[in-house]
Order: sequence, then C-alpha cells, then structure tokens
Amino acid sequence: KKKSSAKAAGAASPSKSGGSSKDLPASAGYLISCDVPTKQYIQYLNELKTVDKKFIIEDLDATHLLVKKKAREEIERKVEAWMDENVFSAVERVGEDLDLA
Repeated sequence: KKKSSAKAAGAASPSKSGGSSKDLPASAGYLISCDVPTKQYIQYLNELKTVDKKFIIEDLDATHLLVKKKAREEIERKVEAWMDENVFSAVERVGEDLDLA
C-alpha cells in the first residue's frame, strides 16, 4: 500500500504553502501530499465537520490539499488510525494443499 509522502503516513507535510487563489499568507496552512485514497479519506473527515470547523482551505489536485494549520495534528492522528485499521497481515495458509476439485 502506498503511503503518503508526508510524515506519519498521510499527515500534513511540514512545508507551508502560500499563493493559493484565495491569497492567503504563507503561514495559513499546510500542504498535504498523499495518495488518492488518503486524500479522499481526509475530504471525508472534512465533510463530517460543521461549516465553521471545516479544515480544507483548497483542493489543489489529485494528491494535494491545503489545510488549516490548526487541523494538522487531528488529521495526522485520524489518518494514522485509519491506515492501521486497513493494514492486512500476510495471507495465512499460503502453499497449503487446497482441494480445488
């Protein structure tokens, strides 16, 4: 499974981003760089929030989001827990003589 390029498997990268179409200062948020499923999960988390608590500032492309600075730790924690829930151990009984008749 491809992990996010950011620290802690899907967490916001420490690189600050500016220059969004909303002309936000560089310290306004964090750039998250992750795979598509992780981005979709982060968008899902954002949708669960009330309008005043939403944390996505801008959806940049298929693998990048600009999020509010204060939401970084929450996103990191929830994405890490989500990934832990979805990690599958090696298939058991591989090579066993299975009756395929």
